[in-house]
Amino acid sequence: MKTWLLLLVAMASFGLTVGAAPASKQAAPAKKKTAVVSPKQRYAAASSRNKAKRSTPVVRGRGRSPQPVVVARRSHGQASPTGDRYTEIQQALVAKGYLQGEPTTGWGPQNAEALKRFQKDQNLPPNGKITSLSLIALGLGPKRDVKSGATAISTP
Repeated sequence: MKTWLLLLVAMASFGLTVGAAPASKQAAPAKKKTAVVSPKQRYAAASSRNKAKRSTPVVRGRGRSPQPVVVARRSHGQASPTGDRYTEIQQALVAKGYLQGEPTTGWGPQNAEALKRFQKDQNLPPNGKITSLSLIALGLGPKRDVKSGATAISTP
């Protein structure tokens, strides 16, 4: 009894059944014939697919050729500070003793070196770039309106 049971389990695991005739070989389904496509036809098909992916919309008028619409581009990143802001930053560096001389409306290598020394003393990344953390450490951070009751959020 055990041997028959083992035999049935083995046959089931291999996909065989008792008393079933062996499966006859069936003909493989016919492959679809592919049409021979010339490079010109391939290019035309690809260009028609890409027409929907145009970056600028096209306005079609009566009897005129398509005219691209001028789209205003948004600038990415932070704008450079104004001359007055450079002067404020330099005045703060002079007041703290990191820069000598009169503040100007430009930003030069001596200003960047003074800012690097200040950033290093404040445990900030000393890259010489004007960052928000550097401005806050200089006391030039965001201005708060005292009358409206806005308060700075303190971090523990």
